[in-house]
Amino acid sequence: MAGAPNESFDLTGLSGAYGSGLHERSDRPELPVQRGTTPRQLPMAPPWCVGREEETRKLTAVLLSDEDRMGPPVVLVEGVAGVGKTTLALRWAHRHAGFFPDGQLYADLRGFDAHAAPAKPETILRGFLLAMRTDPNAIPSNPDAAAGLYRSAVASKRMLIFLDNAWDGAQALLLLPGADSCAVIVTTRRHLPSLTVRGATIMRLSTLSTHHARYFLSKQLTEEVVDADFKATAAVIRRCGGLPLALSLVASRVADHPSFPMSVLAEELREESTMLHAFNAGDDASDLRAVLSWSVASLSGETARAFRMLGIAPLLEFTSVSVACLLDSTQAMAEEILRSLETANLVQRYKPKRFRMHDLVRAYAAELLKAEETARYREEALRRVVDFYAAAARTADLLLYPHRRAVPPPQAPHVALSSLPADELAALAWFDEEHQTLLAVQRTALDELWHEAAWHISHGLDTYQYRRGFSQENVASSQIGLAAAETMGSRRLLASAMRQLGRAQTRAGNLLDAESHLRQALDIEKSAGSDTGQAHAHHDLQRVYSLLGQHDTALDHATAALALYRHVGSAVGEAHSLNAQGRQHAELRNFAAAEECCRKALALHTETDNASGRVATLDSLGYIAEETRRPAEAAACYSEALVLAGRFHNHFAEAELHESLGCVLAELGADTASAQALHAARDLYAAQNRQQDADRVRTKLNQGRSTTDL
Repeated sequence: MAGAPNESFDLTGLSGAYGSGLHERSDRPELPVQRGTTPRQLPMAPPWCVGREEETRKLTAVLLSDEDRMGPPVVLVEGVAGVGKTTLALRWAHRHAGFFPDGQLYADLRGFDAHAAPAKPETILRGFLLAMRTDPNAIPSNPDAAAGLYRSAVASKRMLIFLDNAWDGAQALLLLPGADSCAVIVTTRRHLPSLTVRGATIMRLSTLSTHHARYFLSKQLTEEVVDADFKATAAVIRRCGGLPLALSLVASRVADHPSFPMSVLAEELREESTMLHAFNAGDDASDLRAVLSWSVASLSGETARAFRMLGIAPLLEFTSVSVACLLDSTQAMAEEILRSLETANLVQRYKPKRFRMHDLVRAYAAELLKAEETARYREEALRRVVDFYAAAARTADLLLYPHRRAVPPPQAPHVALSSLPADELAALAWFDEEHQTLLAVQRTALDELWHEAAWHISHGLDTYQYRRGFSQENVASSQIGLAAAETMGSRRLLASAMRQLGRAQTRAGNLLDAESHLRQALDIEKSAGSDTGQAHAHHDLQRVYSLLGQHDTALDHATAALALYRHVGSAVGEAHSLNAQGRQHAELRNFAAAEECCRKALALHTETDNASGRVATLDSLGYIAEETRRPAEAAACYSEALVLAGRFHNHFAEAELHESLGCVLAELGADTASAQALHAARDLYAAQNRQQDADRVRTKLNQGRSTTDL
């Protein structure tokens, strides 16, 4: 298979048979150990292990190290159920068995067995000693004494000890050898700090990438089966989420019915409420529900309930604050619960203070919730989460653009108050972290008919999505806001939602749709007698007509907006409409009037401390200077606007400013700087999916507007 992941295991870099740091055997008192067969207890290794090359190299580096150490090297392999911990460890152990000529000891500690209690370490100790041909009558009944005999027995040997499925550190500690000639692998679904503080190296296994997951399926089913329906296979892989156990189970399902196309399985996995049925091959070890249940069974009452609640929460990522809202608990309690879930590897902390849950684990949690909790309890928990995100989004939005005059934001739950962003940059960072979760929460609010919350989230996202250039997401969330407003009975909110959608469609290039919604908004504001609302609608319409090339009509709307803003005493609105007037005068080649309007607008934006307004007005002044053959002045305006836009991460404006600056610099003969600016514009447009704009800049580069190829 072309481009298949490498399954080989690199043994290079090892010196000698085992490494120069291994100690020679020393003379010791005779132990009650009989001569006999060398223990080779490793179970059969699974046939496939894909995408674990880096982990394999790490095992080799640690366990076969010639580093001078006090005690044996220990690697703790941990991860969620079904991620392939035992598979990786067994394959490594078998491939490297020759480095342990005195044998390999293996024990399943049954830390997560559905039908038996975790194995007692003293029982495992006795089994190890018997495997080493120790006289049964010489094995002490006292666990500590038996451990001492075990350590003495392996002290002069080169052995691998494999402790599989450990429940806790205490279970494994008694089984650790004391000699540095031995090596130890421990697998577990939990964090075991008692081993790490004793020097164990942690190896946390993640799920497989899409590429490796596809290859893993092809190893079990053949390339022909996997490639027969690319779309269906991609859907199956997506549902498995890179979990090797899940991939193996669906491969088994396909193999059982070779005449069925992959699309049949993909369809079965489509429905979240029933998709776990597909991950069952007939016994506990090959039933994903059963395997997950062994991890969940260890949770305490409150932690188990939190796990179930996370199954329905629309939280793609979560923090202690969002979990506290979900559970109606304190943040400190939520932090403790998340630590417990992380210890059980049921959630993963992928960055400080932020957690994720595998989709299949989430589906299992949701099943448990429906069985254990009332519908009312679930609804109340969901509502707390939605209310938190609605309040937080509006609060953060007002930090991005404090000049808005709209419905006040809702009150955030008390537990979340201290976590709300405090300034503009913190608000941007919060939106960056929470954007995808906000979209999921908004869809939940709409599904649950919580229209006011859906509207607030839509309104709160608007400025952020504009700045980041998320035009399609801006349209989608604004459409939800409009759908919510249509049911709320407030014509004020309906007009606001229509204007927002019109602006989003303008940025996305859907100009006719934008015109329609903005016209409707203007009609509503007129019938309601709202001068401010009419001013907003006129201002937004001038932008649409300008992009349509109808600059006389655009100027009429800008003039109407200016009169209304002055009537209601809105200095910010007056500044915006003055800039709009100036831009339309410039498009109509009335440059003196254009510059006069824009200079007044810039002064007002500076007076009201409106950075976004200054960016727009400096852009207009740059355009005027460019069109009146003042390229150096134009470059200065564009550069100043770029600094301001960059300070507040307005990527949408940055893309356009880089393009304008690049063209002016080319006129000034600054070819290298021009190329840099145009390449930056092209990359920003492409990142924002503004393909037509990116193509335009690419054409400018290809036509030699700049001769420097970066």
